[in-house]
Amino acid sequence: MAVRLLLFSLLATLSSVAGFAADRVDYARDVYPILEMYCVGCHNTDDAQGGLVMDAFDGLIRGGDSGSAITPGTPGSSRLLLMASGKLDPVMPPDDAEGPDEQELATLAAWIEQGANGPEGDLPVKRQLRTPKIKPTFEGSSPITAIAISPDGRWTARGRFGEIEVSGSGQEVTTITDTDLGKINSLVFSPDSKQLLAASGLTGAYGRAAIYEVGDGKLVRELVGHRDTLYAATFSHDRSLIATAGYDRVIVLWDAATGEPLRELKGHNGAIFDLAFSPDDKILVSACADETAKVWRVADGQRLDTLSQPEGEVLSIAVTADGRFVVAGSGDNRLRVWRLVSVDRARINPLVATRFVDETPIVNFAISPNGDALVTIAQSGNLKVIRTADWQPVASLEPLGESATDLVFSPDGKTVTVSLMSGEVVRRDVPTLENTGTTAPESDLRTVYMDLGDPASLTETKLRQSMATNLPQSLDQDAGATTSENASSLVLDVERHVVIEGVISEPGEVDVYRWPANRGEVWAIDADHVDSGRLDPIVTVTDAAGVPVTRVRLQAVRDSYFTFRGKDSTQVGDFRIFNWQEMKLSEYLYAGGEVSRLWMHPRGPDSGFNVYPGEGTRWTYFGTSGTTHALGEPAYIVRPLPRGATPLANGLPVFDITYENDDDPFRKHGKDSRLLFTAPEDGLYRVRVTDTRGEGGAEYGYRLAIRPAEPGFEPRVEKIGKPLRPATGRECKVTVDRVDGYQGPVTFELEGLPDRLSSNFPVTVQEGQAYAVGMIWAGPNETGWDDTIEPRVKAWAMINGKRVERNVGTVGELAFDPATPSVVPRIVPLGSEVGTYENWTLQVPRGQTVSARVAIDRKEGFNNEVSFGKEFSGRNASQGVYVDNIGLNGLLILADATEREFFLTADETAVPGKRSFFLTAGVEGGLTSHPITVEVLP
Repeated sequence: MAVRLLLFSLLATLSSVAGFAADRVDYARDVYPILEMYCVGCHNTDDAQGGLVMDAFDGLIRGGDSGSAITPGTPGSSRLLLMASGKLDPVMPPDDAEGPDEQELATLAAWIEQGANGPEGDLPVKRQLRTPKIKPTFEGSSPITAIAISPDGRWTARGRFGEIEVSGSGQEVTTITDTDLGKINSLVFSPDSKQLLAASGLTGAYGRAAIYEVGDGKLVRELVGHRDTLYAATFSHDRSLIATAGYDRVIVLWDAATGEPLRELKGHNGAIFDLAFSPDDKILVSACADETAKVWRVADGQRLDTLSQPEGEVLSIAVTADGRFVVAGSGDNRLRVWRLVSVDRARINPLVATRFVDETPIVNFAISPNGDALVTIAQSGNLKVIRTADWQPVASLEPLGESATDLVFSPDGKTVTVSLMSGEVVRRDVPTLENTGTTAPESDLRTVYMDLGDPASLTETKLRQSMATNLPQSLDQDAGATTSENASSLVLDVERHVVIEGVISEPGEVDVYRWPANRGEVWAIDADHVDSGRLDPIVTVTDAAGVPVTRVRLQAVRDSYFTFRGKDSTQVGDFRIFNWQEMKLSEYLYAGGEVSRLWMHPRGPDSGFNVYPGEGTRWTYFGTSGTTHALGEPAYIVRPLPRGATPLANGLPVFDITYENDDDPFRKHGKDSRLLFTAPEDGLYRVRVTDTRGEGGAEYGYRLAIRPAEPGFEPRVEKIGKPLRPATGRECKVTVDRVDGYQGPVTFELEGLPDRLSSNFPVTVQEGQAYAVGMIWAGPNETGWDDTIEPRVKAWAMINGKRVERNVGTVGELAFDPATPSVVPRIVPLGSEVGTYENWTLQVPRGQTVSARVAIDRKEGFNNEVSFGKEFSGRNASQGVYVDNIGLNGLLILADATEREFFLTADETAVPGKRSFFLTAGVEGGLTSHPITVEVLP
């Protein structure tokens, strides 16, 4: 009965429009507009709910997950018509949305009854939306949404809704208007400046790129094929191709001469905002709302890489004129730069730089004609100049005060022209890099090291007694006491090289000593607690008025925070911080007043940075002291500003670091203080000493030294404790304790090693590093010796133009065990052979990874796994050179196996040059391979 009622209802509907049904119903003209109005929003190629695609005829006929939607010739059994008329659940459109009226239902029924025929050819482009026309009440200027200047500098084009104005250098003006222009999202001149390419379209309907003659505004050709509006259209440099992209997530390459589409590039999951060809036109890069940029090969449309580091929509993109870099601005307020290496095959393009530019998204940018600089515009209206030599922000231009849409450099690179939503065009002068104030002034401090002989020994008590005797001459209470010092403190004058015994006798007491210093002089200030004393000293250097002296200003260039867990004040390993992929080795990390430095990259998703020195207790920099960091605590990558340089307003903080220290930055002296002070000007300076907790009493004695700094080093060598074995070696680690700021290289040399043994000495502890790893190796035919062999080690360095040598000691008395070792490790090249125990050279360019093999000769019966370590498996490698792709198990040869490939990466910060390198098998106390040479190439 229900079926009969349903059929009766449908027949009644058809009867009421019998005259209409008698005519042929056209799919494109009559049916598709109904489907588009009520159905396509949820059932389209990109979002096919229920598996039903209704924006394509074949998809509609095919049906969805529930079966066929249309039964040609039979309206009464067509699910689409039954659901649309409310006769079958679920009713469509759902959620009480407005559905087709009786006339539209009758049209659908008639079409199905006539056989549900499809369109003849492609559907025509929909040039208008069926929406109410709302007239704007504002009668001001329309926004300028795009702007372009021709390569020859003669023409300037400005795009408004439905109109393009092209003005020439001779004051001639051409206005381009046609009914299909719509909103102009992009304007680009052809390389010969004769034609103009505009990207526009109708949102929700189609995308259109149009080519116009510049001189008369005549439409040459239009490229229509996208299913939604276009955001980008650009010529290739040889003008043979045009690339277009927009809201429909598809990139189309067109033949510029014929207007025929050549290929589609698919893979993005959001609107595509920008496109750029490489200078040789082999590569196309795209910027997308899916928070990625992609690199495509133009010849066949293959995707070569996805640049996934951005944390927001990628809004603009370019390839530098030399073809070396891809640059992109994104919604996470950052500018990113990748080195373009995937030019002929799929490769990972390494991230070179990430710069936090503004507190709002980077809307667009333009690169100067000479490639030295680029200018960014942010959503806030701020404009910043970026130097491309190091991708550092160097200047802020006058803010726009409102939202900008586009910008372009003048051909001479002296100005940028910016289009605004207000309908105005403004120009800003771009300063030359020499005038940006980012380089250190020529008058910057030149350090002076002194030899003042032996120090004078003084006591706080005698100094105070002397001041009491000579009160009128010495007392400077007015200038000697500040709000930050104990009101009863007096300034005690001392000589230029002194050691003072004193006591913080009361809680909150601050002892203040004053001495004269000249500009550039480097002073070492040491504050030690006396034996068994309870003092935890902290020292501060102030000027004559008691104001702390600024040591350095640190400009934050990247923001982050601690993830997974916090850190105590001494840990060096597993620093897990947000956005670590964009950070570089040796960059300074500021958190909670402490400055540390990144030493080793995380080795995977379940690890973090190691900070300097890479082992032991954490070093700090600029006199800051180690502190505890909580989970989620903010952290920043910072760079020191040159003296007198003005920080760029990039939305990130600037930290002023004063001359103050609580705990020794290199942690050799526990809770005692060590501070290096360089006098910024001639004058009197003060040292304040107190307890960091504000405590005091008779047990809070200290020893304060104000002395000329003596840069140097204290070398050590670990003795070899295990006997040498045939065809293997033993490690001996050499370490440097750096004194008074010396950060240069230190070379260790070995003396007294007989020719029958070999080693990788001399070894050098690199600049700023703490250790290197030496080794001594015995040949395969070695049988042992009767004499005592105890090689000596000496270390030397060039300090202030002088060679400074130190006797280190010995590596221990060498012993030999002739028994066959469990394994004999060897490093051998891939694809070629070298002598079994030959020192060959493995070259690795900075920023790249190469591979070699580690092979082992096993002792009969020894079939166990052999580990060569984890992140430290590459022994004596240069800083930034490491064994890569080792996983959780490290560099491991499996049981019964005799070799494996391993990968060696040189970070882009690695210092070019040659250095000995070896591996150590973790068996029998550590058996080393014969060393090879790793050469880091620029």
